[in-house]
Amino acid sequence: MNLDMFFSSELTLQNKLILLRPLSIMDINAIELLSYDKELGEFGARVNNRSDLEEYFDYCLEAKKRKELYPLLIVDKNHNKPIGLTMFGNISFNHRRLEIGWTWIGTEYQGTGVNAICKGLLLDYCFEELDVRRVEFKIDLNNIKSQKAIEKLGAFKEGLLRNYNIQSYGESKGTYVYSILKEEWVNRSY
Repeated sequence: MNLDMFFSSELTLQNKLILLRPLSIMDINAIELLSYDKELGEFGARVNNRSDLEEYFDYCLEAKKRKELYPLLIVDKNHNKPIGLTMFGNISFNHRRLEIGWTWIGTEYQGTGVNAICKGLLLDYCFEELDVRRVEFKIDLNNIKSQKAIEKLGAFKEGLLRNYNIQSYGESKGTYVYSILKEEWVNRSY
C-alpha cells in the first residue's frame, strides 16, 4: 500500500452495529445535530457554531487531500444516523505504522461501547489489511476518559510528550503516547 492508493480508496468498515465510511461535506448537517457540546473534548472546545463546523470540515477534507488525515464518519447502522468521527493520521507505510485518533462520539453514544467497536474495526483493518506493525494513539494528559478507553483495548502507555500540543482550549501540559503492536492485537468480538 502507498499513500496515493490509501487516500484514493473509499474505505468502508463495518459490523452489525457500526459503519465507518469516508467523511463527506454532505455529512455536515447530520453532524451538526451532535455538535456544540463541551463534553466532546477537543472537538467540543473547537466547534461552537456552524461557522466553526464548516471550518472543521474544511480542515478534515483538505487534510485528506494533502494525505495527512483520513477522516471517517461513524454511523449507527440501526438508526442510519451519524454519531461521530474518527481518523487515521501520521501514516508511514515505509515504517508500517500509523495513528488512530481525532475521535469524538456524540454524548448520547458515549459509554455504550461504540468507541471500542470503532477501534476494533480500525485495528483489524490496520493489522490484517494494511499489514502495519504498529498503531499509535496520542491522548491529552487531562483526557482521562480516553486514556482509560484505550487502555481497555490493551494499548501500552509508552510515555508522556511534555508541552506537546496547543489545543483549542489552550496550551496542553502533555500528551501520552500509546501503541498496540501487531503481535499484541487479538481480534476481539466487538
